[in-house]
Amino acid sequence: MHADRGSICLVHDISTVGLKARFTTLPALGETLEIKVRGMPLLRATVRWVDGFHAGVDFDEPHVIDPVFATRDAAGMIARSPRFVVSAPVRLNVEGYWYAARLVDISTGGAKLEVAPSLCRHFSQGQAAQLVVDPGGLAIFAAICWRRGNRFGLRFVAPLSLVTLSRVLESNPDCQVPIPPPRGLATTTGD
Repeated sequence: MHADRGSICLVHDISTVGLKARFTTLPALGETLEIKVRGMPLLRATVRWVDGFHAGVDFDEPHVIDPVFATRDAAGMIARSPRFVVSAPVRLNVEGYWYAARLVDISTGGAKLEVAPSLCRHFSQGQAAQLVVDPGGLAIFAAICWRRGNRFGLRFVAPLSLVTLSRVLESNPDCQVPIPPPRGLATTTGD
């Protein structure tokens, strides 16, 4: 956590005793972090070296890392990207029509949206969509992959980069750090 906020990092290398990652906020030498990586318990770690936004951290104790690379979790469910809980107004273009929606959560691979119940009939699985996240008018192309009630999921055409995902999260200060994160993508909190 930097400045009392959670942040995300891209893990470049992981071992049983530590990891190397690129952070979205500058880590500080000696800083204590809590890092959540998919398939692992919350990891307490200390920053041992810093090179710009890259840093190496040592875990407080060794951990088995096999679950990080598994395609399914311990319950047999398909492992998926972390979801960052967000509550933000967005615009959505489906079949040439613009709709107001609320972003419920977002990950590198997709998002969950909520619309007024009266609009649900306009959305169905497989439709192409363009999600516009403000501020800044960031446009993300996607397809609707499911719908339940007045909520539906989008699968992005291409995964969001670390920078793009960070931009969305930073523009929504009420976002919450996810659990569980995916292979290679982690969240950090520090004290």
